[in-house]
Amino acid sequence: MGRDSGTVSHGTMDDPFEIDMSVLEPTLYYNRSTPGKDISSVQPQVLTELTNRVAGDVVLPASSSYDELRNVFNGAGSPAAIVRAQTSDDVSAAIRFAREHHLALSVRSGGHGLSGLATNNGGLVIDLARFNAVEILDPARHLVRIGAGAHWGDVAQALAPHGLAISSGDTRQVGVGGLTLGGGIGWMVRKYGLTIDSLEAADLVTADGRALHVSAREHPNLFWAIRGGGGNFGVVTSFDFHAQPGGEIVGGSVIYDTAEAESVLAAWARSMREAPDELNSTFVLFPGFGPQMPSQIMVLLCYAGDDESEANNAISPFLQLGTVRSQDIQRKPYYAMLEDAVSPPPALRVAGHDGFLKTLSPEAIAVLAANYGHAGQPIAQIRALGGAVAHVSPEATAFAHRENEALVIVPAFAPKDATDEQAQQIRQTAWRPLASIANGAFLNFLSDASEASVASTYPSATYARLARIKATYDPDNIFNQNQNIKPAATAQA
Repeated sequence: MGRDSGTVSHGTMDDPFEIDMSVLEPTLYYNRSTPGKDISSVQPQVLTELTNRVAGDVVLPASSSYDELRNVFNGAGSPAAIVRAQTSDDVSAAIRFAREHHLALSVRSGGHGLSGLATNNGGLVIDLARFNAVEILDPARHLVRIGAGAHWGDVAQALAPHGLAISSGDTRQVGVGGLTLGGGIGWMVRKYGLTIDSLEAADLVTADGRALHVSAREHPNLFWAIRGGGGNFGVVTSFDFHAQPGGEIVGGSVIYDTAEAESVLAAWARSMREAPDELNSTFVLFPGFGPQMPSQIMVLLCYAGDDESEANNAISPFLQLGTVRSQDIQRKPYYAMLEDAVSPPPALRVAGHDGFLKTLSPEAIAVLAANYGHAGQPIAQIRALGGAVAHVSPEATAFAHRENEALVIVPAFAPKDATDEQAQQIRQTAWRPLASIANGAFLNFLSDASEASVASTYPSATYARLARIKATYDPDNIFNQNQNIKPAATAQA
């Protein structure tokens, strides 16, 4: 199998687990310095020229599949064309076409980014769904190559017969490309680190159309940048990972009552500090959605190993945090820990935020327990970090927030017809209790792509280095439909 082709073709929005987002307003915070032409200014003969340049499909507004592909998980768009690339040459041709005709250029792997910028209005979308192969390159070294358009649920199932897994988020439909470029926090993060910590190399196409293989030895600065710097530096078509032993895990959920939120959260934090690195956990303060989904605390657990005796010993303290309402802990394949994506209700869209906590201090626990998870309050997800994440130097990758105990995600919701200002206000209101005690942000869960949010994602030295590398590989900022890092005046090769 070559680097450029996939084995199965599937559209990002063909997913039966997702709602039709075409009813939503255009993407939140769609505000870029080079917005491109309006769709009406792109002449039909020009788009015909594009179809002659690529081997893959060019989906136009009149195409039968256009409405399936125009929108993404958290946004709607009306691109002039969607290129369903089959090869790196297709990707290069699409980039050149967008440059020649001054079109905004979006890149889509799975389309689950909360910014909604994997689509646009009047521009070009490069859809990587056909780059979805999963190949075992070296069984002895557990080296695997995964296409950027593959979905993590499919990857987990493909690797399972080989007794392998990659810590890769918690949702089946999320694309390999977007999650990896942001860092990737998965169900084995404390044992094996971030998704990028298992990355050995990648193939990408730069803004000037070059196909590069990047690693610690080849284009090392670019390799550093794509490990946490998002899609600012090129279109990655495949990733080479060192997979981990992970056919079976022990995990599931324990449900507690929201009335015990502060004491249960405090006990969870203490227990996580004493837990082995094999144990990973997320604490969810859930306010409920109507009588069918009451408010509750969900403690989600995954022991990265198949020794049930050791797993049970590690999990036992988490069955004694308070009054257990129910629990479902069992041995299962790693891929069974991944859940199907839950789309926002048709009338809503996500306008959330996230940040890191250096420590789950009594103050932080009190703030979380008082302001999240009760009826009428936002959801809060607290993901335990530490372990292997902290064993990597903050300077080793563009993901620098490694010395924190937890990541907190607050997925607030805005009405679909809310203005950008109203959505921003909802996001800020939901996050306000945590604003003074949290630090930084995690790219993968940002819905806001404003300069302020992007700047908060990186320490200043990290951002400055990213901007210099951006100036080397994308000086004209062609790749700007993302959490954008603007090119610095001084480039870095």
